[in-house]
Amino acid sequence: MKTATPTRTSSVGFGSKTESCSQYINNFIQQTRLANPEHISWQQEAWLRAHPRVDLNCSLQDLLQCEHSDLTYTKTPNGEIPFEYQKYVPGYSSFTNGFWNISCQKNLLVNRHEFTIEVNCGGRFYFHPKVIKDGITKKYGNMIHEAWRSMILDDLPRLERLVEFVRSKITFVAPSVVCSESSARLCRRVGIPVRNDVAFLFPSGYA
Repeated sequence: MKTATPTRTSSVGFGSKTESCSQYINNFIQQTRLANPEHISWQQEAWLRAHPRVDLNCSLQDLLQCEHSDLTYTKTPNGEIPFEYQKYVPGYSSFTNGFWNISCQKNLLVNRHEFTIEVNCGGRFYFHPKVIKDGITKKYGNMIHEAWRSMILDDLPRLERLVEFVRSKITFVAPSVVCSESSARLCRRVGIPVRNDVAFLFPSGYA
């Protein structure tokens, strides 16, 4: 079934401008340094080096029978932003559903909103698939990682619901570099478009 291209109308001067998701992405790719291949490669390598190692202190039962979180939304007000997010203001919004968490924040260094998708692994949230795989495999072996991965993928409908919920709450577009091709595939599966290794989380006003 063919559907109409999602668009959003915004005021420009005395008139109005209608911009589709595709048009926004095209303009972003053409005009923004974030979409530069060298920058993307540098960012992905930096994340891999800096991402905390997955040190599983939980039992195997806790890893594979982790409790689901209900759909929740929290926002850290100004002045109470965790130290590692000091460059992000105003506020730090976190959305959770099932095994998944999405955080949104404004990066003042580049004057742009960003988002991160994380998944529960042994009671903590992590975002880098390779780091998670290495952590689980190191302690429990590849078969347990595959079992955990199957459990997480079964929970994708909750991530889809979470993406819809976040889109209904935000009023900005949040473009973010994906950390790997695996992350790009995950974004596409839950309705987040990805172009040139940049994922775009649009507010629901674009749909």
